[in-house]
Amino acid sequence: MSQSLPDFDLIADALHARGADTEAAESHGLLCAMFCTVQGLDTDSWLAMVLNGPGRDALAPAPEPLLALFEETRRQFDSEQFDFHLLLPHDDAALAVRVEALGQWCQGFLTGLAAGGVQQPENLPGELPEIIQDMLEISRAEGYELEDDGEDEAAYAELVEYLRMGVLLFREEFRRQYAKAGEGSIH
Repeated sequence: MSQSLPDFDLIADALHARGADTEAAESHGLLCAMFCTVQGLDTDSWLAMVLNGPGRDALAPAPEPLLALFEETRRQFDSEQFDFHLLLPHDDAALAVRVEALGQWCQGFLTGLAAGGVQQPENLPGELPEIIQDMLEISRAEGYELEDDGEDEAAYAELVEYLRMGVLLFREEFRRQYAKAGEGSIH
């Protein structure tokens, strides 16, 4: 049974209601990287990074949409069906808004890699260092002159698919490393 991630706007509203400094796409990128690098990741670890900055109420219950995002993302990561998706604005949002969110998603993923103990990404195997470099470039995406035309839409769709497949490569590589090493974070 294929499910989907909670609604982007619902996640954004839940984060805003809790006063989080993290945007919806960024919080999901962070979560995805942590699922790749931290075995046995629990909601509290992720939510602590997303919600509990200075002055935040750490004892307040986590908003249900964030818990649903965590669980659905975990299900997608555990699935062998490659049904993983990035949490991004709806296709009817302006292309510039979606590109900015894609950059935020990449920033979150890069932050999550660091939080998961990846200290020397250039030493990762295979294509992973190149994917990290590409994410760094995408994370800087802002202020581009974009048209909501077919060409820019196609380029955006290709970037999203590239990142989706890149995250699946991260997932598989870290699974292999965990199997070799036993358990713990990969550094």
